[in-house]
Amino acid sequence: MKRWSTACTALAAVLLLLGVFAAVVDHNVLDEQRFARNVDTVRQDPAVAHAVGELIAQQTIDAYPDLVVARPAVESLSISVAGSSALSPIVRHSAAVLHQSLTGQQSGDVALRLLDIGTVLTGVLPSVSPQAAEHISPDMSVTLAHVSNHSMSGRLIGLVRLSGLLSWLLPLLAVLLFAAGILLAPSRQRSVVRTGWAIALCGGAIGLVAVIGLIVASVQDSDTLTGALVAAGWHVLAPQLWWCAALALLVGLVVAAAGSARLPDADLGALATRSWQLISRRPENRWGIAGRGALLVVLGAGAVFRPALTFGVLAGLAGIVVLVSGLAELAFAAGFRPQQPEAGSSAPARRWMATRVALVALAGIVAVVVAVAALPSSRPTTAAAAATKGATASDACNGYVQLCDRRYDEVAFPAAHNAMSAADESGWYAAEQSTGIVGSLDAGVRVLLVDSYYGQHSKKKGLIITAPASRAAGIEAATEDYGPDVVASAKRLRNSVTSAPVGPVSEYLCHGLCELGATAWEPLMAQVRTWLAAHPREVVTFFVEDTVSPADTAKVFREAGLLPYVYTPTDGKPWPTLGSMISSGHRLVVLMERRGGGSEFPWLLQGFDWVQDTPYTNPTPASLTCRLNRGAKTNDLFMLNYWLANFDSLVTDARTINKFDVLWPYASRCERKRGQIPNFVAVNYASEGDLLRVVDKLNGVGSG
Repeated sequence: MKRWSTACTALAAVLLLLGVFAAVVDHNVLDEQRFARNVDTVRQDPAVAHAVGELIAQQTIDAYPDLVVARPAVESLSISVAGSSALSPIVRHSAAVLHQSLTGQQSGDVALRLLDIGTVLTGVLPSVSPQAAEHISPDMSVTLAHVSNHSMSGRLIGLVRLSGLLSWLLPLLAVLLFAAGILLAPSRQRSVVRTGWAIALCGGAIGLVAVIGLIVASVQDSDTLTGALVAAGWHVLAPQLWWCAALALLVGLVVAAAGSARLPDADLGALATRSWQLISRRPENRWGIAGRGALLVVLGAGAVFRPALTFGVLAGLAGIVVLVSGLAELAFAAGFRPQQPEAGSSAPARRWMATRVALVALAGIVAVVVAVAALPSSRPTTAAAAATKGATASDACNGYVQLCDRRYDEVAFPAAHNAMSAADESGWYAAEQSTGIVGSLDAGVRVLLVDSYYGQHSKKKGLIITAPASRAAGIEAATEDYGPDVVASAKRLRNSVTSAPVGPVSEYLCHGLCELGATAWEPLMAQVRTWLAAHPREVVTFFVEDTVSPADTAKVFREAGLLPYVYTPTDGKPWPTLGSMISSGHRLVVLMERRGGGSEFPWLLQGFDWVQDTPYTNPTPASLTCRLNRGAKTNDLFMLNYWLANFDSLVTDARTINKFDVLWPYASRCERKRGQIPNFVAVNYASEGDLLRVVDKLNGVGSG
């Protein structure tokens, strides 16, 4: 009978634990009004609002592509809207629609969409672009989450729909099984004590789930919508779990006390003293010393690298100890007395038992902290993503075997103008490419035109300000490209920063003023190095409009690990073939607009000693000419500057002039007039139109 009693008690504890979780789900999901309030609370979390705002901004720009020129302003506006109370009616209505899907019987997919968000945007967008507001549909919606009915998450929806039944059925069955366990036990008093400890153990398990949830939430990538939703959602649920854990501990200890009229001693002072002695005193044996050292190292590392999480976990564990001790004190005040040591047990034995319990507890803490510290970053880098793509093993050079025997100056390459200014990266005003440099390489671009500047961090998160060494050149370039109004706006943005620049001056890729967009140069080039290693049959070129000195430029390439790849020409000899560049490993050409590297850095080539180009301030397609602009007409390399300098219509301009029927006649005409193949065909928004097809036709390969 004792086995049956123990089995009933154990099963009851499991059912009670599951019943508590079902009740939490029932309370938060099946109650429509509470569910809508919770969703709205999650939506107002700063990280969620930021991610939702970026999603809204992207859909807005998709509807009116030329708004990309003011992407940071649109993002800022969208983030403000996403986190504001003005969106609450829309969010709660959308949550109600989702609630009906979760609680209904339909078998379709489930999605959380912010419906009619265009109505809110059209009210605020005119401050950024009146024309854009006219293109935004009032019924525009944004999908925050989508769950396929055939996915694992979809199957979980079925369990959610059962939670209403399980929330009362499982606790009822648990009570019946607890009662059966007591009735079947040979000693009902001991069974009552066992029941109390089983309930208290459920409370501990709920607390453990809360701690694990805290760990999972803390390592989410809050820059992604999914990560932000998980973290914010857990912060809504966690307090309820802590209350359930406290209640289960209270009930369990009361039941155990009622069965035995005894409770463990709850002397917090003695407990704190013993714990401190265990940590501060050096153990007598080698293994104890090693364990203590490992514990201190792990706790110290956690405090340095993950302080909020480490101290949060420790505070949660300490809270459980204090809660149990407080309940024991209340029981003592009610007349229950601390449990005394059993007769015959020796003091050394009791100390050894206490030491074992303490060591187990400390080992648990160490395990939790080690597990957290060992968790890999949830945010993959672009370089890592590029490395996984690899390159197709073949004898091709830049995609075609026919190009291997051609000299570098006999090949046309697709080029991206201002390749660092990416529309899919936050902070770039007037972005001139749809994606960043590694993304452009993945898409087939092989010549990257970039601008280097010195910049510094500021107190304003994400804002890089132009360092004094680059400021004059930056203002000149920005005024030429953007106009005086945009430069004045950038100056106001810089002056709005409440303090002086933060940290050291470093190298960035900016377009004129770093306040209008900046990418840290060396980390980006490390990603390029990874890309080159993963694509061993590709020749790549950087053409740098340089404000950064040759020495610092060389430092960037050296620290990024690119020096083994750079190509250094030999005086008096022609350019090598692509095949020989690939065979030698020196397949990265670096050209500098202003200052080459001289004899100290001979691989930093003086750009317009090697390149001749065409004009680049073209307002209309008719103004695109083939006449010589910079460099000598005898220079080996020929660059077409093929874009329109209209910053209010960058995307539509690119879609217009990058078409094959427009770009090919121009490129072939310039080839005839200049008597030289256009080596670098540089465009804005290389992803728009038919750049690669035109380059293939210039090279006489592929289906161009």
